[in-house]
Amino acid sequence: MAFSAKSVTDWILWLAGQRGKRLSPMQLQKILYYAQGYSLGMSGEKALDDPIMAWEHGPVVPDVYHRFRNYGGAKISPPADIVIPDEMFGLIDVVVSQKSSLSAAELRTVTHEESPYSTTPRNEEITPQKLEDFFVDLFWTSDEEDEYEPSFYSEEAERNFFRNSLSQRKKKALIDACSI
Repeated sequence: MAFSAKSVTDWILWLAGQRGKRLSPMQLQKILYYAQGYSLGMSGEKALDDPIMAWEHGPVVPDVYHRFRNYGGAKISPPADIVIPDEMFGLIDVVVSQKSSLSAAELRTVTHEESPYSTTPRNEEITPQKLEDFFVDLFWTSDEEDEYEPSFYSEEAERNFFRNSLSQRKKKALIDACSI
């Protein structure tokens, strides 16, 4: 399921723009980190192919840094006419909804406190395994009824997750099982 960082970046910028928000390069970097972490935590699959590095000011995708480094702290204009693939829309929607209202400084502080960044030496990759190990607890909780029940911030996020993560065959089997 992994996509290029350029594609995921464009989807994030576009969706934020649809909500009347423009992101700075630092906000964008941290939101990419959360997109990768959420994807790994929910499904065990990477959202983007590119590595995320532990730089001085937090998690950074180097190619995206170089693409927007001349912006400084200025806001990035969203691209026009973007189509987010169905299998990615729910993820991007959740991350942008939850993180785009935070300032660059707030996102920097939060990511610095999280173990994937804080336990990675500067200028080394924050491994997908570290991200998955940390973020899995945000989506999969243990309880008496079902220890693999995912937790979501809203019913819509839960519907989007299952709509986007199940194959057509699994969806049909689930519908058939429910109609018995």
